[in-house]
Amino acid sequence: MKTIENLIQRVKENDDLALLLLFERYKPMITAVTKRYFIRNLDENDWNQEALIVCYESAGLYDFERGTTFGTFFRLRLQNRAKNLLRFELAKRRALYASAISYEALKEQGQICDPSYEQASLPTSIELSNFIQTLSQLEVIALTVITGLVDLDQASMTAQVPPETIKRAIARTRIKMRAYFLR
Repeated sequence: MKTIENLIQRVKENDDLALLLLFERYKPMITAVTKRYFIRNLDENDWNQEALIVCYESAGLYDFERGTTFGTFFRLRLQNRAKNLLRFELAKRRALYASAISYEALKEQGQICDPSYEQASLPTSIELSNFIQTLSQLEVIALTVITGLVDLDQASMTAQVPPETIKRAIARTRIKMRAYFLR
């Protein structure tokens, strides 16, 4: 019993290793308590995390002179935490969550077809060639600015027009691109 008291004292002094040792010592009791309760979204790791938190809190609150053993105190607190989690799960305002099905599960079952998540396809060279044929000569030069092949000043000198004209051609080309490829 001295070792448990020693571990509890070390946990009170924020010794993480002592907490893990204390937790492992009571692992069978933790398993017995958690098997009695089914809570929808709590797996074994979640239960272990809850139990570790309760173990830490219990060690901090445990009073050696109260007359109860730490195991009894810890088990009672763990049962109370499980009941609180169950109460939270069964609350009327969360009743709809119990029958909810995740979006991913519905998608895997084929009940949802969401085209917005499908990967967009890149236009082929034939599509690009067809698109470029719909553009004026000035809009083709604007496309080279959009793609970064030339800058605005170079395009302005090539087309022998002011930069504002190239800017307007860029805007028209973007509108035409959206209309052509997102049809």
